[in-house]
Amino acid sequence: MKNILISLFWTFLLTGCQTAPRVIAELTEQHPARQADSVLVYELGDSVPAEAKVIGTVRVTDGGLTKTYNCLYGNMLSLAVKKTAESGGNALRIDRHKEPSVWTSTCHRIWGSMLLLPDSLVNIDAVSVIQKLEQNKDTELANMTREHISRYERATNNPKNVFNANFGYGIVTSEIVTDRHTYKNKGGFAADLSYQHFWNMFGVGADFNYFHTSFDEGFDVNLLFIGPNVGFGLKLGEKFRFDITLSLGYGNYKESKWGFSYSEGGFAAKSGINLEYMCSKNIGIGIKVGAFSMGLKEPDEYKVDKNEFYGIHRTDLLGGLRFYF
Repeated sequence: MKNILISLFWTFLLTGCQTAPRVIAELTEQHPARQADSVLVYELGDSVPAEAKVIGTVRVTDGGLTKTYNCLYGNMLSLAVKKTAESGGNALRIDRHKEPSVWTSTCHRIWGSMLLLPDSLVNIDAVSVIQKLEQNKDTELANMTREHISRYERATNNPKNVFNANFGYGIVTSEIVTDRHTYKNKGGFAADLSYQHFWNMFGVGADFNYFHTSFDEGFDVNLLFIGPNVGFGLKLGEKFRFDITLSLGYGNYKESKWGFSYSEGGFAAKSGINLEYMCSKNIGIGIKVGAFSMGLKEPDEYKVDKNEFYGIHRTDLLGGLRFYF
């Protein structure tokens, strides 16, 4: 419950503290303010009349947690145009433009020079600059919306049924103590079979997992797991697919040596992260990283601390086939 309250707090904080883009102007000359509709815009690469006089600079950047709609190029440019008009300029030259980026800012960012031109060089079309920017903003928003819809459709276009068959290498990362050795990382053969039925991005299914390893002391260990799972999966483009699963179920630990065996069953948990390439509509290949944990009964002669876990932790690296139907 505590984690849920923390998540709700941060959600409220982030949505409640959204800010407008930041507009900063630096003036070298003071002039009376003008109407924003009287400002010409020179984009990157446009030639500027020699009579143009620089009266200052303006930059429009992300204000921090700015709404996506306010970050559109048309909106950011209109803010620079309005600041130019307030400063007495009748032209704006774009000197630098940074596209949105997931690493820096999701906003368009603009740096420009505010100019003063002779009135004879300022020709305003019937459709004003601000109106053009509004039209461009609408077009950009429509294109962005279409891209979001397309991305969502690709992500949710999961196969309805997915069957995984994986084989590979597993490592027991928990410490294993025997009469002769202490094993801190013991590897062995691992196999994993799973099935999920998806509704869009979410699914349920079942997992079966097997692990085998041998020890120098002459005994073998087998681990089995079976249980239901819940999963989240999406497509990364047309061919690649990603999913994660969590399973809670029954685990069985078995030691065998010279015809004798000891077995213990109980609750176990298993998780997996899977990345795959869809070779066709029905078959794919992929790799999977899995984790397995199972508690074991503590022997009478072996005491552990109150908060210490006694059991098996294992990590698997697997690869294999995917079947879609």
